[in-house]
Parts: sequence; structure tokens; C-alpha cells
Amino acid sequence: MDPIKKKLKYFYEDVGEKYPEEEIIYHTLRGMLRRKFVLAYLKKFSGSLLDVGCNRGMYLDEYQGGKRFGADLSLNVLKKADKHAEKNLIVADAEQLTCFRANSFDNILCSEVIEHCLNPQAVFNGIAHVLRQGGSALITTPDYKRERPKWIPLASLPHYGVESPSEEGYFHTAYHPEELAQMAKKAGLSVIEMGTLEREVKYAAKIPALIFITIRALNRILKSKWLEKQNMIFFNKLTLWVYYCCHYSGIEKILLPFFKNGVRSFVFVRK
Repeated sequence: MDPIKKKLKYFYEDVGEKYPEEEIIYHTLRGMLRRKFVLAYLKKFSGSLLDVGCNRGMYLDEYQGGKRFGADLSLNVLKKADKHAEKNLIVADAEQLTCFRANSFDNILCSEVIEHCLNPQAVFNGIAHVLRQGGSALITTPDYKRERPKWIPLASLPHYGVESPSEEGYFHTAYHPEELAQMAKKAGLSVIEMGTLEREVKYAAKIPALIFITIRALNRILKSKWLEKQNMIFFNKLTLWVYYCCHYSGIEKILLPFFKNGVRSFVFVRK
């Protein structure tokens, strides 16, 4: 195994054991909007589903269209999956989906995975390999503004005892919808839809971000781990509060037209 991939493998085992991702991410505005978006597509699917990078299987638990299969690089996170829901879970690398037989699944979900992969084209090639003819796949990933990120700091992960795989942090990049579409086409898949999601984050996070940045600057002097963690919690809660106020008051209809794109990219493809 490549030395970098080996380090990342150990890193994601550590994350899977220590970091309660689904409980944290899906209680933030970004996570809630993403979950709603993905579930809307899953309701349209019928037949078997493979969730690539399934974590503990939250989306599999919601899927009612057919047999459910999940693959994740981390054995530790699969051990935490809900045992009551009938699903088949496998330790597998998203870049090596050829470990499955060709034409094995009717549908593929690959949400928030490809940005962690060193060879994203291999992921699309693998999706094309395992999809049955006429099958569909939804891929989501972060978008970026100017320069694509590569290695980023761990953010809140050290608060849960997770150690960095390198001095630069961990590999976490992003893609524009057009870049996802290009990789899909190169793999022989037909692009049905592409675009961005989570536009609401653009307005809801403006004021909370200013407060967050101010407190973070202050904490460079104080160097308080407690304050760093509480700052992130406060940011997420305040962002949700702003969203709910704007959404239910109708102000959101005035604000959204000012934001053309969301913070996340997606592509929906068919074989």
C-alpha cells in the first residue's frame, strides 16, 4: 500500500473510532440541508443501493427501495452501525470498487467521499464498473471558490482525540460541478443533472462567521481548547437560528436570489 494511503487508512480508522460524525454534522445547517437533498434522490431510486463511504449507514437506514449495501474504509465506523436495520456492510476503498463484481448494483450513493480520495477518477471508474446498465448514481462533494484545497487542518477532530496523519493535516479537497461531470463522462457515465446545493448556508453563516473569526483571533492569544470547541458549537447553533428565522419569516425568498451557487457540488449520473 502507498505510504500516504496507509497513513490515511489509519487516520480514518481513528476517526471512525473516536469521532461521532453523524451526531455532529447532521445537527448543523449544512448537514441538515445535505441530508434533505440526498434523501430526495433516494426516494426516486428503486432496486439495490450501494452507499460508498456509508459511515454508520444513516442513508441506508432511510432507504426503502431495495436491498441495502454499504462500503467504508473504516472498520471501526462500520462496527457502530445500527444492527436493527437490515443492510450489508463491507470494508472497501472507494478508489477500488473493482473489488465488487461488475454490474452488481442498481444505484450508487457517494456523498462527501470523493474529496478525501487521492485518485478521484478511480472512484468514478469504479462506480461505472459496479453499476448495472440503466443504473443511477449521486455524487456530492464540497465546492470551492478560488483555489482548490488539498491538505487542511483537523479543525475540531483533535478535541475527540484524533491525531493528524501529517504535519499538513489531512487530505480534503473540493470540486466544481463541471469537474465532477468531466470525470463522470471520462468513466463512460451519462450526466443527467449537476449543480450546487446548500445555498442557504451562504446567507445564514454570514454574521455567525464574523463572530467566529473574532473569537478565533482572540483565542490565538488565550490558546484555550475549551473556547475553540465552544466557538464552533456556538457558530453552528447561531447559523441554524439565523436560517430558521429567515426561512419561516419569508426573508429567505429575498436573500436567496443574491446567492447563485451553494457551498457543495453534485452530479447525478446514469450508466
